[in-house]
Amino acid sequence: MRFSKVRLQDFRNIEFAELDLSADRIFLCGPNGQGKSNLLEGLGLVTALRSFRTQDLGALRRQESAGYRAFYEIEHESCGRVELEVQASSGPRSVLIDREKVRKMSDYIGRFPVVPLSSGDLMLLRGSPSERRRFMDLTLASLDGAYYLALRNYHKGVAERNRLLRQGGSDGELDAFEAEMAPHAHRLQLHRSAGVKALQVVLERVYRALADHEEGPELSYAANAELEGADHYREMWGRQRERDRIMGATQKGPHRDDFRLGLCLGSAREYGSDGQQRGLIVALRVAQAELFQERLAVKPVLLVDDVLGELDPKRRAGFWKACPGSFQIIASGTVFPEDSEAWKRYSVAAGGFELG
Repeated sequence: MRFSKVRLQDFRNIEFAELDLSADRIFLCGPNGQGKSNLLEGLGLVTALRSFRTQDLGALRRQESAGYRAFYEIEHESCGRVELEVQASSGPRSVLIDREKVRKMSDYIGRFPVVPLSSGDLMLLRGSPSERRRFMDLTLASLDGAYYLALRNYHKGVAERNRLLRQGGSDGELDAFEAEMAPHAHRLQLHRSAGVKALQVVLERVYRALADHEEGPELSYAANAELEGADHYREMWGRQRERDRIMGATQKGPHRDDFRLGLCLGSAREYGSDGQQRGLIVALRVAQAELFQERLAVKPVLLVDDVLGELDPKRRAGFWKACPGSFQIIASGTVFPEDSEAWKRYSVAAGGFELG
């Protein structure tokens, strides 16, 4: 897929902007803090209505505004030309595809795959397990609506079990919720195990093209409780119940999973150089994009938020070698690239965008 037009209103520092994006390579250039990342963030909403920069969705609306609106024209492999609109105000967000309201997120998520690359991606190495779970959850939910439903239902179950633990719920009440949670927990475990293996295969190929080093990437699933079936989850939560009552929260389950990412020389977080870490994260994002293309039969759009300048020349050249040339790339930076003639260029200042 590819964007052909975007229109943002009251989004971050952008009061109103309309850009023609009908090109393979688009570059947004300007000083920091002018709105380049904001526009990329607005484009990134189309995959799952989430920001790649913050979990506080209230921060997306411009100050003094009641909400924001985003409109996109998209050329899509299976849908043809599509008009997509996202509206957000004080109530729930709404999404319209060709003016028809989307009723179920499970039918929407992943239909319009966009992959962001930003300096914040280093948190996938340096941050908490929740950062890595969020990455894998979005990846797998985009590939399979069944994963999204299992994830949503499991987290609802955990929240209700935690409420019962804190409020002195009976064993019978907890038994009932644990019986509902267990199949979802096991389903998440199976999806995550298979998904990590599939992503690892693509990551190895991408990293070789990008880094051209002897070390190789390692991605593995570190399940908090690797169990053989739903009944085993029920038994585990039964054994944990008294401890969980004391803690007031469910201590074991897929919501505590982690995913290990590193190099064959050891954990990149502990031993990799800064350049190796940045190269590994870029390779992971390109691998995510290639997996989307492979499984969804849709070419994702890459949003490259001022990260290529952080790579050394060898890895920067490797990025272009590893990145499929058929992907639309919308990038940002403080200076235009050396081959700027190959890009459609916008100058950015104070939330405004000028072509040329």
